Amino acid sequence: MYLVVPNDIKDIEIYKEHGIDTFILGLKDYSVNYPMVSMEEIKELSTKYKLFIAVNKNMFNSELSDLLSKLKELSTHNIEGILYYDIGVLNLVKENNIDIDLVWHQTHMVTNYNTCNYYYDKGVKYAYLANEITLDEMIEIKNKSNIIPMVEVFGYPIVSFSRRKLLTNYFKSIGKEKDKPIYELEEKEGSLLIKENEDGASILNGKITNGTRPLFDLINNNFEYLVLDMQEIDMDTSLKILDKYMYILENISIITDKEKEDIISYTNSLVGENTNFFYKKTIYKVKKGDK
Repeated sequence: MYLVVPNDIKDIEIYKEHGIDTFILGLKDYSVNYPMVSMEEIKELSTKYKLFIAVNKNMFNSELSDLLSKLKELSTHNIEGILYYDIGVLNLVKENNIDIDLVWHQTHMVTNYNTCNYYYDKGVKYAYLANEITLDEMIEIKNKSNIIPMVEVFGYPIVSFSRRKLLTNYFKSIGKEKDKPIYELEEKEGSLLIKENEDGASILNGKITNGTRPLFDLINNNFEYLVLDMQEIDMDTSLKILDKYMYILENISIITDKEKEDIISYTNSLVGENTNFFYKKTIYKVKKGDK
């Protein structure tokens, strides 16, 4: 199954026409890095589509009472699950016996099967795996944990989030107006993207993750939930990628090696060859200090 993060909720009907009925959206005032929707919009959309709702920002104590009310209300709608970052969300759900499935979604920290099993034992159904681990590590988590993993196979991966208004503060310091929704930062290792809303600033990798090649292995290893994040990607490119990914999902058993390479080459021509960390081993060495 593909879960699509749309660039805008107005795009949902277009994706529906291309075979997608499951989406990830963010609850207004309680989410970061997702298109925001109000409770009223969630109520309406949940009658037509399958929705996972992100409630994934760090919470203030002053927000907990309203957050509890929102979680209770979400449980009355036809919601597939709640993506959470703050452990307070898990505690509120469990302490108040709220009947709703949870997705552990702590961005860079969802990296191993032991912690996945820990949260599974706490009643969490899904884990949204970190973009910084390899394909082999994802398969290991799939095989050695009871939790259901989600993997992002396409989109601009999140690098960091700050509650500070980084763009607003920067343009204020240089005496200019912020006039674009998203800006590019040039770094030695490549470019980054930065955008800002009322909750803070998000920094994204400037290269789209093209997970076409690992997608074949993920499907063959029975990964059920594969995420395509279409934010900041034009609709024409999004639909071309989606149509190829739908074709792979529906025809995985009959696609030849040559056709597989042709599909990979085609998507590379659209968005580049960046496979992020799917095949990039991370090796840490402890540096010995002087005695």
